[in-house]
Order: sequence, then C-alpha cells, then structure tokens
Amino acid sequence: MTEQATAYQAKFDVTINDRVRIPSRPDLGAGEVLRIAEIAGIYQADVVFDTTEGRKLETIPVEFLAKTGDLWDRLRNADFDDPDDYTLKQMAFEFIHSNNGGELTASRVNLLPHQILLVHDLVDMADRHLLIADEVGLGKTIEVGMALRELIARGEAERILIITPAGLIKNWQQELESNFRLYFEILGLDFSDVGSATWENHHRVIASIDTLKMPRRVQRLLGAPPWDVVVFDEAHHLSRKKTGKKKTVTQNYKLAEMLKEHTRDLLFLSATPHQGDAYQFWSLIQLLNDQLFATPEALRNHRGLLGRIMTRRTKREVTDVNGNPIFRRRQVHTELFGLAPRERYFYDKLSDYLREGYNAAGINQKRTSREQRAIGFVMATFQKIMSSSPRAIHNALRRRLLVLLTRRQLELEAKRRKGVQVAEEIMQIQDEMFDLATQILGLGVHEKSEAEAYVLRIRHRLLKKIQETYETTDWSLEADEEAEEGAFAEADIPNEIDKVRELIGLVPTGTDRRFDTLVRAISELSRADSKERFIIFTQYRDTLAFLRDELASIFGREHIATIKGGPLEDKIAAVEAFWTQDGARFLISTSAGGEGINLQIGSIVFNYDLPWNPMAVEQRVGRVHRYGQQETVQVYSLIAEDTVEERIYMLLESKLQEIARTIGKVDEEGRPVEDFRSEILGFLGSGPDYQKLYKRALVDRNYKWTEVEMQRMLEDAVRAREALAALTQDLSGFNLEHFRRIEGRYTLYEMGEWVRRVVLRLGGAAIPDGDFWTILPPDSLQRNYHLMPRYERISFDRDLATRTGNCEIGGIGHPLVDALIKQVRKPEFQGSVYGDKNVKKICAHYLVQRRDEKEYLKGRLFSLYYDLQKRGVHSRHRFDPPMKQDADGHPIDLDFDKAKESIEADLQQEIITWLPERQARAGLQISLVGLHSE
Repeated sequence: MTEQATAYQAKFDVTINDRVRIPSRPDLGAGEVLRIAEIAGIYQADVVFDTTEGRKLETIPVEFLAKTGDLWDRLRNADFDDPDDYTLKQMAFEFIHSNNGGELTASRVNLLPHQILLVHDLVDMADRHLLIADEVGLGKTIEVGMALRELIARGEAERILIITPAGLIKNWQQELESNFRLYFEILGLDFSDVGSATWENHHRVIASIDTLKMPRRVQRLLGAPPWDVVVFDEAHHLSRKKTGKKKTVTQNYKLAEMLKEHTRDLLFLSATPHQGDAYQFWSLIQLLNDQLFATPEALRNHRGLLGRIMTRRTKREVTDVNGNPIFRRRQVHTELFGLAPRERYFYDKLSDYLREGYNAAGINQKRTSREQRAIGFVMATFQKIMSSSPRAIHNALRRRLLVLLTRRQLELEAKRRKGVQVAEEIMQIQDEMFDLATQILGLGVHEKSEAEAYVLRIRHRLLKKIQETYETTDWSLEADEEAEEGAFAEADIPNEIDKVRELIGLVPTGTDRRFDTLVRAISELSRADSKERFIIFTQYRDTLAFLRDELASIFGREHIATIKGGPLEDKIAAVEAFWTQDGARFLISTSAGGEGINLQIGSIVFNYDLPWNPMAVEQRVGRVHRYGQQETVQVYSLIAEDTVEERIYMLLESKLQEIARTIGKVDEEGRPVEDFRSEILGFLGSGPDYQKLYKRALVDRNYKWTEVEMQRMLEDAVRAREALAALTQDLSGFNLEHFRRIEGRYTLYEMGEWVRRVVLRLGGAAIPDGDFWTILPPDSLQRNYHLMPRYERISFDRDLATRTGNCEIGGIGHPLVDALIKQVRKPEFQGSVYGDKNVKKICAHYLVQRRDEKEYLKGRLFSLYYDLQKRGVHSRHRFDPPMKQDADGHPIDLDFDKAKESIEADLQQEIITWLPERQARAGLQISLVGLHSE
C-alpha cells in the first residue's frame, strides 16, 4: 500500500469501487468510485453515476461523499423505503417501458389491436427501417403518431422530420396535435430555412416533398444535425424506373436517398407501394435496406425476407379485441336528378366557356406554355365548382371577377399619364368591386367597412402573388384552396372580364334540383326514424353555408352542426354536438371533416358533390364506416343527369363491376364487394390524371378517349394489386393471439389512479369533477417542469375523451403525466427497496440501456424474480405491488449472494435474447432500479 493511500484511508472511509452518494446532490443517486487522487492537497474522486438518462462522470472532493450500500445490501439489512413510494417509483418505470404498443399514450383515438401490435413491433425493432403498407383506412397516420409518442417518452426521438405531399401537411400537423399532443412546425408556414443553422433550432418538422427536394434546401438539410426519425408519407412517389438501359430517377427518390444516410429511423407509408413495376418497387425497398435484395429478381425469389422491412394488413383480416371484424357492410346508392331548365341553360353556357378556355390552354397539345397552364387551371376550377351548388359557382365567379378588376385597376394606376377617362374607369371599377365584395360576404348596405377591407385584402394578396412564385403538385391543394388559387391565377383569357360578368348574370338563384333531391331523400329516410342522423359532405365552404342556411330553415338551426376548417376547438365542438343524444341531426362537413374524426354514431352519408378523385370519397365514408359502427352504412351520391360528372362516375362504376365480375369479386346482387372496390381505388390513388379525364370529357363530348384511358388505368391498378399480393403472401399478417400476448399489461385507468396518488404524495391536489378530474400540481413541480397551476377536466377514459370536447385525456405525452414520471424516476425520490423478513421470492427490476452505432440511447426494462423454494429465476410480465408488511428493521437471514448470482445470470441470458449480436451488447448500461422481497 502506498504512503498516499495509507494517509488517505486514515482520514476517510471511502475507497475505490465503493458505492457512494453526494448528500447535497440527491438527484445523482448512487455511484461507483473509479479513481481517487490528491490534487493540490485535496483528495478528489472520479465517480460514475448511473441515471435514467445514461451514465454521468463527476469529479468530487472525497469529503463530500457518503458511503452507501447498493440495493442488495439495503435489502439484506432491511433498509426499506416506504411501500407506497416503492410502488409509485416502480410503476413510473413500468409505464414508460411497457407502453410498446401505445396503449398508455395520451391519444384521442380509439386504438385498435392491429395498430397496437404494429407499434409494439416497430418500437422493438433494432433497425427501424420499415415500409408500412396497410390498406387504405387502417390508420397509418395514427400508427406513426403512436410510435413517435412512445419513442419520445423513452428519450429515443428528439429530431423528427415528416415529409408529405403538400396537400397533407396541415392535416398531419392537426392530427398529431389533436390526437397525440405532438406539436410540429411546417416548413414554409411556421418557419423558413435560411441556412443549415436554422435546422438546428427546429426539431419537429413537417415539410412538403416539393418544398424539401429543391437542391438548395437539400444541402441545408444535410449540413444540419441528423434526424432520429424521418417519415415519408405516400412513399410510392419515391420513384426510380428503368426502361431498357435507361434509368429515370425522380427528385423525390434522390431526396430519400440522401436522407436515409442522415437519420436513424426511416419509415415509409403507402397503401399501394407496388405500382405494377418490379424495378420501381425494388428501388423503393433499396432505400430501406440495400443489402437484402441485390436485384428485382432476388426480391421475387426470396420474398420471405421482405417481412424484415415491410408490413401489410388488410381490412379483411383485422379485428377488434374480441375477434370481430372491424368493418361492417356498406351500401352505395346513386341518386340521379335532372337539371331544371334554367340550370341546364347555365350549365351549357358555362361548359361552352370552359371548352373555349381549354382549347386556348392547349388541352390536346403535348407541351404547353406557362400562360396556357394558368388558363387550364382557371377552367378546371370552375368545372369542379359548377357541380356543387349555384352559390358556390356564383361566388367563385364573383371572386374571379373581383381579382380581374383589381388587376385592371393596378394596370390603370401604373399608367404615367392619367386622363379623366382613366380616372372615371378606376372609379367605376372600385364601385363594381365594392358591390362584388358585398355580395360575396353576404353583407348589408350598412357594412361598408367589411367590404372595403375584403377588397383591400384581395389587392394585397394579388400584389404579393405577382412578386412570388408558388409551386403546386397534382395532389397539393384541397378544393377550397384550389378554388382560391383559381381565382388568382394569372391567365390571359381574351375578354375574360365581360365573359365572367355574363356568366354571373346567368347563375340560377335559390334552391336547386340537387338540394330538392337531398331533402326528399332525408324525408324518406326519416320516416323510419325521426331522430336519424345524417352526415353531408361537400368540397366547398360556400356550399356548406348554403346547406346550413337552407336545412336550418326546414329542420331548425339547433339541429345543424358544421365542420369547415378553422380552429380545432370548433371542430371538436361540432363533433360533440353530433354525438350528443338529442343533439344535432345533421353534420355538414367540408374536406376538413374528412380526416381525423369519428362519426360512427351516424350511418347515413350524403356526398352532396363528388371530388374528381374517388379516393377522396372513400376517405369521407371512412369517417363513418369504421370500428364501432353498429349499422350497415348507407352512402348516397347526388349526381346530375347528362353531365360530365355523371358519365365519368357511371363509366368508373361499370368498369369496376366488369373487372370484379371477371375475377369473382361481386356480392349476391352482382355489385363489386366493398373491400375490392376500396382496394382498387386505393391502387388508383393519385396516379391517374383525373383533371385530364374530366377536361377531355368536357371538350371531346364523345367520351371515347375517356373510356379507353379509364380502362387502362383500372387494368394497371389490378396488375399492381396482383403483383403486391404475390410478393407479400409470405408476410406475417394480423395475428390476434400475438396481440393478446402483449396487450393488457396496464390500462389508462390504472395510470389515472397512479397520477392521483403521486400528485397527493408530492403535495398537490386531485379533485373529482363528475366523470373528470381537476388536478393541481405542487408548486415545485410547476417550477421545475413549467406546468400550469391547474389542469381541469382530465379523463383517463379514452372513449369518453374521444367523443367529448372541452376535456383533456391523460396519458404518456400529457405534460403533467410526463413530469410526474420524470420526477418519480429521479434518485431523490426514495422508492427503490422494499420487503419483509418472511421471504419467498426476491424480485429485481433492471433498466438496461445501450447506445447504437449512431450513439442513440435505447432501453428496456427487465423484471426477474428468484423463487427460494424452487431455486429458479423467472421473468415477470407485470409488476404487482408487494403486500405491505410490518418490517422489524432486522437483517434478513438469507443467502443473498446465491439469489443475486442467479438473477444476474438470468439477466445476461435475457439480454442475449434481446441483442443476439455481441457487438450490440458492448457498452451496455445496466441499472438495478428496484428490488423487493415478498
């Protein structure tokens, strides 16, 4: 022994390898002394502390250290913590590490077995590169939200990037916020990337693929810190094709190719990943794992390996927890009606105007100019709106005229010499613009200021649009947004102002045949049940306003609820009014209601107008035809006879029926079975150019090209369906027994009980409020975790929270719950050892953490118990609080060394099963977080 060591030991009772604490730093817990050295006459110790966030090395003067035993010593010496504290602390670890499927997540979504199972498997994957190819309607967005919430809770996901088509960015943002309390920023709306440094400050981002793939943005992105998770929605648009020896690589594909090296986890979402091209599908798989299949042929010959990076479940196979099918039957009805003479006259005049515009736009040309494309955009906008309602097309034409007049006014104001004639024209234009604004807004004669403000907004937006360049894609805009863009499009149409003025004068006023057909159908369906509920979908806010006013005049305003975008609170309030007994009978919704809401309390759906893409109709119906629906859903589509819309709709239906009959997918009435219909429409997706279908049908009038093109695209969809079915036949589908093995470990109700106990233990309050709770966190928790002083109407009942507005759902992801879990897991919260002297079992809880090759921390909780009678070690699926005993404080007479040795040996075997590769087990951090006897 050296002289220095002798002098040291004479003064202090701490040496190398001892377990120590720092009384002034209870947050660090216990650590192990690695080294002691004398520095400037002061003995300093290097101590490594095992925390839930990883290991921390601290250099501390030895005089500040206090020797402490490890948990085994404390159990041996009957140095027990309070039994309630022990239960609360161990449950804090259990909740985080048993939430693999997201059942404990603060989500306003009724979670289904197939979703929980997928999230469980995904979170458990060592290499999270996965193509989620579930059929349309099975909730891929929900599955991603659940997985992200779980990874965030475990500390494994801080930087997250979600890349979607432009038209879906706001929907993703709203879904994640309303269902999971996950707040994401949208690139280009919430912030701008002026350099790579910008990305360092934005950790949760949603971006459109068109915005992100621009070369200058890609370079900024790659120069920023890497991501924990990158998600590509509609991933089949990541396309690389090969024709002969020529390869065509899209910018979308190049973006994914670069980002795959800049992220740990990579998730692709697509219900239709196979587009009928083997090379294209193989290329998509290469982005996820370029080592599995060397060639497309290798993928086909060894398709069994596909299960490592791909999962797909269908509507036919998924069930609820009791094994019952989730999707009941639905019946689709077509309600045809004839246009009134004045409606027909207007339809024909507007069609003539559109044909003239399409021809000017070069509809039959292979290449068109920017000006021609702008003309085509305006024409397509009007063509869509004219099949909705007179009010919608009337206001669309008024807005277009208002923009044209504003543009004319700006031209006149720019003239250097303004004579009397120019000044008079400007005055006339201003008067006409004011009248148009008054009509669009439905204002009275005394509301002049609002009309003036509206005209001013149009002017400012037009000036801004002249200065900026906007990028759009085929799937970028919702109907109302597209209508707005159409009004502002800079299309040089000869004499357009006069033509639009003429059309405005021809628009029929009042109700129309479409509305009369709706009311007649509602009256007939209400005869059987006077309280029947109806969901009515339209694409346009103007049509929604028309339906609200007219139906209110017949049935009463108190029976009408509407969803038209806007604040989330308004949307929740409308859904709650519809769910409430004796509440609203009619829910009228734009596309804002087509995603993220549950309307299965109703079973009758009206498509007042039809989007050109039939999958948009499927998404509408999916809000009603879903889990929890007890009735056969009835879908009624209102279509005017002898119109382009009718011809294309009927063509599509007949072609679908023809294909279904050929391959035996028809019901007893000879109609395509619904799962086949939905599946084929899913494979069509956004691939077909529906705009071109409708435009050509209007211009050509004979529909020959339209019929040939529709036949081709449906045949392509069937081939893609068959190719994907062949490749995925060996994938593991939904397995209810597998779900039952992982489900039910803990419930939200149990978490609610835990939350209330912890709040009271820390000095806060939990006050019952009917079906809800009001919780007041203690002051220290508010300060340390930036919590609100009061949380009202918290529920730990997911069903109740899902259908109730003005309430909060508790669970992992709620700031209060997250703060409580973090606080209780800290070393200073005493709850690590408990027991009694009548020992039959010793139970140990280990937190095992590792850093992967990219230095990301991952962890798993292992619960093992040693049976003294059977002399064996077993794992525990669930933590059961030990019974309270009267411990006498005397040491327990037991061979602890044998128990410890057996448990630690079994732990090593469990870790090997979890991480079979030796390299993955290097540098593991193993922390004993709980130990008790029972």
